[in-house]
Amino acid sequence: GYGLMTGWSRRTLQMVIIGVGMLGAFPRIAAAGEEDDLQRQIDTQRASVADLERLDELKGVTDEIALLKTWLDEAWNLRAKHEYDQVREVLDRSLKQEDLIRTKIAVSKLRAQVQKREAALQDVRAKIARTRKTLQETAAKKKALEGSTP
Repeated sequence: GYGLMTGWSRRTLQMVIIGVGMLGAFPRIAAAGEEDDLQRQIDTQRASVADLERLDELKGVTDEIALLKTWLDEAWNLRAKHEYDQVREVLDRSLKQEDLIRTKIAVSKLRAQVQKREAALQDVRAKIARTRKTLQETAAKKKALEGSTP
């Protein structure tokens, strides 16, 4: 029984040592995975900046887009310094900025559409006023002609 117990203890000890060794490597693997994940998120947001610039046809949010680019550069630099918590904070802020930019782009497009429709409405109203004036003048001429013939 004693030899078996010693063998079992050695095997258990070996497994524990292997487990501890893997745990020591795990944070490095996790950190590398986390860094890669953050890099992908930064790259994805940078790609979306190009989409935002394309969507901003009216150039109404160029300052906001420039700020977003600055924040993504900051996130990249923090990632290089292994400041992962700060990177996540900057990325969260960047996502909110991206949402704000998309909203402002939509608002500026809707505002331009409203202005265009208001201009068209003013044109129609002016045409109606001209037509009404012409109709009144024609009615007055007709009345004058009817009044002069016995």
